Amino acid sequence: MKPLVVLAQTAFVVVVIGAWEIGDRVGLFDPKLLPPPSAVAVTLWTLLHSGAFLADARDTIVRVIAAFVIGAPIALATGFAMGENIGVGRSLAPAFNLVLSVPQSIFLPVFVLVFGLGFTEKLVFGITHVFFVVAVTAMAAVREVPHGQVVLARSFGAGRLRIYRSIYLPAMAPLVVTGLRLGVIFDIIGILLAEMYASRSGLGVLLLRWGESYAVDKLMAATVLISATTILINELMRIWETRVGRWRQAVDER
Repeated sequence: MKPLVVLAQTAFVVVVIGAWEIGDRVGLFDPKLLPPPSAVAVTLWTLLHSGAFLADARDTIVRVIAAFVIGAPIALATGFAMGENIGVGRSLAPAFNLVLSVPQSIFLPVFVLVFGLGFTEKLVFGITHVFFVVAVTAMAAVREVPHGQVVLARSFGAGRLRIYRSIYLPAMAPLVVTGLRLGVIFDIIGILLAEMYASRSGLGVLLLRWGESYAVDKLMAATVLISATTILINELMRIWETRVGRWRQAVDER
């Protein structure tokens, strides 16, 4: 990312936070509905030193990681099969289009009925959020592979492993990383939704509880923490995505 872009983004954030703080101090905002950033920062510091809060955060993190670790490889394999085999792609495409066109949150009651309120329900719901977005991008990535290069490599006697390593991997890598980046974001959303709807622990249930009890300072602090963490993960994966794109360009120029 260019330094000027980073500087502009930082300046924008500082201006927004400054306006927010000043607005609270001069009475433009109601502190009960929108506490100032300074109060939110103090509350966040207190939460980060609370054993109960950290335990709920740990539960959410474990669920997010478990759902991604299980869901992403399955999605990549499914997307690869759909992209490489036209028949498989056409057979599964209607089901994928149906699921992707409907908000997955409406299926939460079904997940609760089937899996109960424990770890499994949140895990499976998170996996579904990872699976479909990663599978679709993996399928699109396979279709980015230059067919002419594959045919030419085979005509020169290249084996399947060599073709996958030298042609498929460079061509697919940028889109695959994009899919994984989106999969992480959707994973976090899915886990938080599942925790809000029916859970005994996790950040999602805390957000719901604090919202219902009008504990706005805690709600804002947790929201800031989750948002900052999600943005950081997204930006780190975006950096990876950019480097993969450069690697693909370097391979193509050989």
